[in-house]
Amino acid sequence: MGYAPFPPDLIQAQRDWNRTHAALERRPIHTTALRRRLQQLSARLASHPFWETRSGRPPTARVELRQWVREMEEAEDRLTERQERILKCIRDLVADRGEAPSVREIGQHVGLSSASAVAYQLDRMEQLGFIDRGSSRGKTRGIALRW
Repeated sequence: MGYAPFPPDLIQAQRDWNRTHAALERRPIHTTALRRRLQQLSARLASHPFWETRSGRPPTARVELRQWVREMEEAEDRLTERQERILKCIRDLVADRGEAPSVREIGQHVGLSSASAVAYQLDRMEQLGFIDRGSSRGKTRGIALRW
């Protein structure tokens, strides 16, 4: 799974749409609120400014978004609890500071004292397609989120 050129808020809206649709498929007793939420999310997805950009113009871009989010959700089921904590830590620190945390900072946030233990988890997460460390593997802040 490659890097998605989709903005995070668009990805989150698609994830919310998928979850709401799945809840409706289970046929709960009160479906009105879920249907209303599905309509709101559909409107948010359809009117997102990304679709006006060069990357969002092709008709296949919407299909790629749905497929990419579905693949990401399936991959998240394969994450361990520790990897989920690491991913949340990376996302939070990137959102706060605008740059990826170092291996040592990740270890401090998730309770791992060994940098090699963090590096092992990062390697596994890269194999699953959540992060990209690329050619910057030797650098402390060479982590890029794919989602």
